[in-house]
Amino acid sequence: MVIKIIKEGLSIFKKFTCPTCNSGCGLLIEVKNNKVISIKPDKDHPLSKGYFCPKGVAWKDVTYDEDRVQRPLKRVNDTFVKISWKQALHEIAEKLTEIREKYSPHSIAYYMGTNSLHHYAHSLFASGLLDAMGSKSMYNAASVDNNNHFVAQHFLYGSPIVMPIPDLQNTDLFIIFGSNPAVTHLSLAVCSNVKKVMKELVERGGEIYVIDPRKNKTAQLYANDDEHHIAIIPNTDAFLLLSMINIILQENLADQEFLAAHCTNYESLKDVVTDFTPELVEKICKIPAEKIYNLTHKFVQTKRALIYGRMGICGSTFSTLSAWAIEVLNILAGKLDRPGGKIFGKNIVNVAQIGGLIGLGSYDKRRSRIGNYPEVMGALPLGTLAKEILAKNVHALIISAGNPILSSPNSNEFKKALDQLKLCVFLDFYINETAFAAADYILPVRTPLENPNFHAIYNLNYQLMSHIEYVEAAVTPDPYGPKAEWEILLSLIRLMNLTAFGNTLFDSIIKISRFIKKKFDPAILVRLLLFLGQVLQGRVPYLSSTAFTLKKIMKERTIVLGKNEYGVLKKYLKTKKKKIPILNPHIEKQIQSCKSELRERISDNPKYKLQDNEFLAIGRRLLKTSNSWLHNAKSLWPKKGEPKLWVNTRDAQRLNLTGNEIVILENELGSVEVPILITDNIMPGVVSYPHGWGHKNPKLSFANEHPGANINKLSNSDTLDKLSGMPLFNGYKVRLFKA
Repeated sequence: MVIKIIKEGLSIFKKFTCPTCNSGCGLLIEVKNNKVISIKPDKDHPLSKGYFCPKGVAWKDVTYDEDRVQRPLKRVNDTFVKISWKQALHEIAEKLTEIREKYSPHSIAYYMGTNSLHHYAHSLFASGLLDAMGSKSMYNAASVDNNNHFVAQHFLYGSPIVMPIPDLQNTDLFIIFGSNPAVTHLSLAVCSNVKKVMKELVERGGEIYVIDPRKNKTAQLYANDDEHHIAIIPNTDAFLLLSMINIILQENLADQEFLAAHCTNYESLKDVVTDFTPELVEKICKIPAEKIYNLTHKFVQTKRALIYGRMGICGSTFSTLSAWAIEVLNILAGKLDRPGGKIFGKNIVNVAQIGGLIGLGSYDKRRSRIGNYPEVMGALPLGTLAKEILAKNVHALIISAGNPILSSPNSNEFKKALDQLKLCVFLDFYINETAFAAADYILPVRTPLENPNFHAIYNLNYQLMSHIEYVEAAVTPDPYGPKAEWEILLSLIRLMNLTAFGNTLFDSIIKISRFIKKKFDPAILVRLLLFLGQVLQGRVPYLSSTAFTLKKIMKERTIVLGKNEYGVLKKYLKTKKKKIPILNPHIEKQIQSCKSELRERISDNPKYKLQDNEFLAIGRRLLKTSNSWLHNAKSLWPKKGEPKLWVNTRDAQRLNLTGNEIVILENELGSVEVPILITDNIMPGVVSYPHGWGHKNPKLSFANEHPGANINKLSNSDTLDKLSGMPLFNGYKVRLFKA
């Protein structure tokens, strides 16, 4: 599709793709005199077709926010002063070089927040800087979000990048564990307007089941009865999933033909899970055994069915085991690589295939110094970073698109650790809470409206409707103002006299490109990856009529490639002999640990009992937020609303609580004060509050007026999942008191 620029008077409407989440909704940006006037949904976008959520509109607020950092800042005597780009970059490069030489390359760490992955060059050059310095101290938000899925995929499919996605357009049964797609837009799978897709699923006679302690928005819309919304005790999903596996194997319901053709190491699984009977699991999850049997039978017997899980299982004690169990259930029931089940998304390249050649998609290539946790996709767990700093293993920290004081487990520990750093550098739009507490330098970056982008380039194989998109910057940024992250990071590489990416070939490409064109454009690296990826699939750009060139993609902007394929399992598997190894020693050990906890729970161990004022805390997502982002956008919060703690009606009556009352939540790690919302849409004994709040920060003037509370003060960084480094964010104990 060729881009359309529509002129109305002096305004120009530019087509744009929102990068805030994976959905990639089409927007029309009204621009006048190089300034954004308005942002509207693009009804002609081939995928979103006019759908969008409030977050896309908020980028106008962010771009022109009075609190936005426009020039480099340096901390001098507890105040921030403006300095030139030249001074900032030279001083930072000098200090990084000094720390690298005095201690070690690994003493310099980098943390990338979630939205770093939504611009292709940002995350690419963050890794490029660390690799150039020889540091292996990379940390990112995936270790508090979705690393458990990547590890499960590594065990089963041979690479963390090989990720089956839900074939929602064709399924008749969608079982959701711990996710709220109506609000989150189906993360780890790219789908424009997933609410429409789910609505159509139900209208054609299909069913949606939501397994969650909350009756969330998805359940309210599409599973609003006692059969389809199944309330579960937080942090017990692994027991339910293993029980479902047990039913399938004990009753000989598995697809033996599929297993024989495509799987290995599954023969002993039946004996390994035999203790997880629905009758025992009922006592732990508080789901009747009959419901567990019925749900399992319906899943197996429905030809087009799938199970999907997200944050509810990701922030649990057995997060990797739960992600593995979901994949295995889809495999055992013959729902993998088949219509309406979990499928492999096609695109012009196979990202996992390229990743194997250039070193992406790694697992356990090195371990953290604290806790001995494996790296996942090149990064170590955020939950260990504070301890690494306190142990004097890390002396310098670069942070981009992140706010770890609000997003890391045990936030108080992280804040304490920041005081020990010799250098802290921020790349951000704002002086956020972490920057306010610790930054020595803040380097202003461009907003998505000011950057060209290949949207979701890393998610090409995770799309329900296969496509590729390129967007131009909606406005031209001030050349002396904020810069693109890749430009800042490349400048530091040059000033430190390093080899970019620690790779002579990549470094030479950058230098030659810069020499020929006078200025480097990171799109050349996309060109190389697209060329290599298509050659590996037998299509040579410029020679093959079915191949795509970068020039064509940039010209047409959005290219829809059509429907996904089935029966292509061997094309995507990266395992030996192209087989799926169901069991491995790591998973068996996790199942044994889960079995031990099963025995403890059914023996009435006081550890798992709740006192009168004790609750299990869980998180939740809000439609207007992206983790800690966008709370300073006035258009999103006209009433300056703060989130409220969900409390069940019966619990409120028992504790004599009233709506909007302020309560104290506390445990051994800290305390917060929050207002409450009394509701029947959450289980008794469970409370829910979203993370990413706690904006007691004068540098975010509007967010400071509706700050909310930092619930991550109460989560623990000591008990991370051994296989993925994920913390427990759902199901930890808190005590509730009247304020």
